[in-house]
Amino acid sequence: MTFFVYRRFCNAVLMVAALVALWWWVRFKQRSLEPTAFTTGYLLAGAIAFLAFYNIRKRVPMLPLGSSAAWLQWHLYVGLATIGMYSLHAGTLLPHGVLDTSLATVYWLTIASGVGGLYLTRTIPVQLSRVGEEVIYERIPAYRRQVREKARELVLQSVETFGASTLADFYSKRLVEYFDQPRGISYRLRPSTARRKALMREMHDMRRYLSDQEQTCCEKLFSLVRRKDDLDFHEARQGLLKGWLFVHIGLTVVLVLLAVLHGLVAHAFNGGAL
Repeated sequence: MTFFVYRRFCNAVLMVAALVALWWWVRFKQRSLEPTAFTTGYLLAGAIAFLAFYNIRKRVPMLPLGSSAAWLQWHLYVGLATIGMYSLHAGTLLPHGVLDTSLATVYWLTIASGVGGLYLTRTIPVQLSRVGEEVIYERIPAYRRQVREKARELVLQSVETFGASTLADFYSKRLVEYFDQPRGISYRLRPSTARRKALMREMHDMRRYLSDQEQTCCEKLFSLVRRKDDLDFHEARQGLLKGWLFVHIGLTVVLVLLAVLHGLVAHAFNGGAL
């Protein structure tokens, strides 16, 4: 058993043991006809606050609060544990009332976004590593402009030097739009190499009509088409990660605000002091 597998096993055991202990305590109190809603509510609110604090921890890595990897592990397991806490506190999937229903809905959306994000953060880095070099997301537009300018200069140079327009005609008909325009929403959600492969097949078929000098330019154009496709892939995958994080953090903020309001209302109707 490797260290990482052992760590996950220990964390999972701790999480299950804590939930079983909480369930046993709630059942014991219920049999004694003692209320448990406030205790389970405070535990759930504390867990949600801890989960929300993870984003603050990432923004101030210089604080001596443990490694980011350890925080991520606890974020995952505490997040999963809140499902059990919620079940013990609410007792139903969606409670009645506008506030409680809204709170439960936002909670389940936050959980769903967290599980989806776990999948994305485990799969997208692997996909990007297969493409090749690491690309910083913010620099992708600049890299793409460079590729577009190189392709344009290459075609113009081919026409001026060799006096043939076959490659230039193909560029103007099939490649200008490819280099100039961003990919659509369908590609951003599920990128594929279909368009690149189609263009490269057309370029391969066109090579028989090119001179030896033009074929050299065509080979360079091949590499630029691949480079543009790789940049588009990086933008789509990294953009999906950034979009998911924005949604997940936004839901978390709404969840915390609704949880605070829910606690205030619960105390007010219970007639007790905060």
